[in-house]
Amino acid sequence: MRRKKIFIGSSSEELALAEAAKIVLESDFDVVIWNESVWDNAIFKINNNYLNDLIRASLQFDFGILLGTKDDEVNVRGTQYLQPRDNVLFELGLFIGRLGLNNCAFVIDKDIKVLSDIKGISLCRFETKNVSSFNEAIKQTKEFFKNQQDSEINFFPSSTLSSVYFENFIKPTCNHIISNQGILHNDGKKYEECKIKVIIPERLSSDVNMQFQKLKNKFQTKKLTFDYAGRPRNIEVQAEIKDEKLYVIDFPTALSGINYAIANLLPNDFNKLSPDYDAIIDREFERFIYTLKKLALRDGFDTFLEIIKEKEI
Repeated sequence: MRRKKIFIGSSSEELALAEAAKIVLESDFDVVIWNESVWDNAIFKINNNYLNDLIRASLQFDFGILLGTKDDEVNVRGTQYLQPRDNVLFELGLFIGRLGLNNCAFVIDKDIKVLSDIKGISLCRFETKNVSSFNEAIKQTKEFFKNQQDSEINFFPSSTLSSVYFENFIKPTCNHIISNQGILHNDGKKYEECKIKVIIPERLSSDVNMQFQKLKNKFQTKKLTFDYAGRPRNIEVQAEIKDEKLYVIDFPTALSGINYAIANLLPNDFNKLSPDYDAIIDREFERFIYTLKKLALRDGFDTFLEIIKEKEI
C-alpha cells in the first residue's frame, strides 16, 4: 500500500514549526516541507517557475497542511490585525482547490483573526511559543487525515476518466449480465457466473493501445459482442473462460488521458519521465481505481468487478 504524502507550507520565518510538524507526522506519512533542498523532494526546483512548481506539488500530494503564523500586520478598516504571509494563504487556496476541503488543514495561531473567506476550512488552533499546544494541533490533524477513508472523487483527470469508463463500459456490461442472467458465449453456452476483470498497468507508454495489446496476449480471450439496450450500438468485449466462469478482460485505454493532461500541464516532467511524473501517475491510478470501485458500489455492480494490477497477472 502506497504511503500517503503530505505537503507542509509555512513562512520562511517559521520553518522550525514546519520541522516540528514533520516529526509528528512522518511515522504515518511521507512528509515534504516546502523548502526541502534534496532534489527528489524539492518543491521548488532550480531555474523553475514558482507557480509551475506549486501546481506540480498539488498534483503529487494527498494532503496539505499550511501553517498560519503571525507574519504580517495589516490594517483593515482602521483596525490592525496580524495575519499569515500572503503566499501561505495562496498555497492554502491552491491545495484546497486541488485536493478538496477534507484533505487540507490550516494549523493557525490562536491570536490570528480567522478570515471570513476561510471559515469552513478544517482549522486547528495553537498558542504561540507553546510547543505542546502546537504538537497537539498537529496530532489532531494527523488523526483527521488518517481517518479519511480514501481520496475523494473530484475533478482530477483520473476521476473524470474513470466515470466515463464506468458509464460507457462497466455499467452497460453489468446491466447486460443482470438482464440476461449471464453472457452467451460463442460456443453456444450461457455463462451465468461472470466477472469483469479490469487490468491496471504499472506505467503508461506513449502507445497505450499497443501496451494493452501486449497485456492481452497473457490471456486466452475470444471476442464477444452483445446488444446494449437503449443505445444503437453493440458492446464488444474480450472474454476468457476459467473454471466454468466467464471473465470479461478489459484494459481501460481511457487512462491515456492522464498522460495527455500531464503532458499539457507539466511538459518537462512528462518528457523526462521524472520522479514527479511517476508520483503523479501512481496517485492518478489510485484515484482511477477508487472512483471505479465507488461507482460500482453505488450502482450495485461491485460483485461483478475485479480490478487487478499488471504485476498481479
